[in-house]
Amino acid sequence: MSLELETKKAQTATRKVRVKMPNTILERLLVILFRYREASIAVIAVLLVVYFQFGSDGQFLSPQFLGVVLRDTGRLGLIAVAEVMLMITGEIDLSVSSTFSLAPYVMALMSIAWGMPLAVGAVAGVALGVLVGAVNGIITVRFRVPSLITTVGTLFLLQGIVVSIYNSQPIVTPVQEPFNEIFGESLYDPRADSLWSWHSLTAFTPLLWTALLVAAMTLVLNRTTFGLHTIATGSNIVGAKEIGVRTDRVKVYNFMIAGGCAAAAGIINTCQFGSADPAAGGPFLTLQAIAAAVIGGTSLLGGSGTAVGSLIGAFVVATLNNGLVMMGAQATVSDIYLGAGILAAMILNVQVDRLRTRRRI
Repeated sequence: MSLELETKKAQTATRKVRVKMPNTILERLLVILFRYREASIAVIAVLLVVYFQFGSDGQFLSPQFLGVVLRDTGRLGLIAVAEVMLMITGEIDLSVSSTFSLAPYVMALMSIAWGMPLAVGAVAGVALGVLVGAVNGIITVRFRVPSLITTVGTLFLLQGIVVSIYNSQPIVTPVQEPFNEIFGESLYDPRADSLWSWHSLTAFTPLLWTALLVAAMTLVLNRTTFGLHTIATGSNIVGAKEIGVRTDRVKVYNFMIAGGCAAAAGIINTCQFGSADPAAGGPFLTLQAIAAAVIGGTSLLGGSGTAVGSLIGAFVVATLNNGLVMMGAQATVSDIYLGAGILAAMILNVQVDRLRTRRRI
């Protein structure tokens, strides 16, 4: 008799806590919007594409123009996803644009002056970026210098080095196939090549490399101890230390990841345009990458972030940059629209986060 009574009590409790399942398509869409951080900015991205497609008389989604947008997305996204890992720990790196410029310079000089293959120079450039990240991290965690100040100093230091190496002149990068076509050189000719050919694929190599890194970082954040320690460091650094997380080491490693990714992005950009230009990277590039990360759902306070969201955020920024130019906006006016668009996207993201927390979906 008591067993029957306990069973009835359990069934009653289950009925009380039962959650109403979404029935209509609208309810399901709202659940997706609240549950996944990337969903809200993905909606913004789709709306922007629709707007620019109609505003440009159907030219925005043409293979030539869309290719430009996606290549810019790849360049920004590669830096943005590195910033995500670092921002989750509660730190930031403003020197990535200088690393973006320095690494391909090293690669080009090693090839021209010493006759080294570009692949060897690229490895050296990425290693240099990792070293810069390690220096930033050590200064930040050992000397307790805020990362904002540390990386501003590194930004000016590296930018001065880049400018003085070759008298501020771009260096034409040698063509060594298949290295160039694998890492950014586009061989696609819309008049002669099919959209499904290898030449067509080379038109999107920056995006493909970025997508590969985003997938890797997503797995790291969600499936590895290092990813859990990264999130724990940004969420509650005192609590993380108490359970044995080496938070200083985690931060240094993420600084190294940011430096390596920025160097790789610079090398891919150099292969794309055929020259290492000291003006290729600038503070504006860093700010756009950080904006892409924040638009994609990464908190500036640390503790939360998403690699996929940073890629979508990079697409939003690249779409605004190129779409406004296509519609005839002047450079000065396009910056106004770009700033307003970024603010609007970020405000929407914050409001969706509040609703998500309130509903506990």
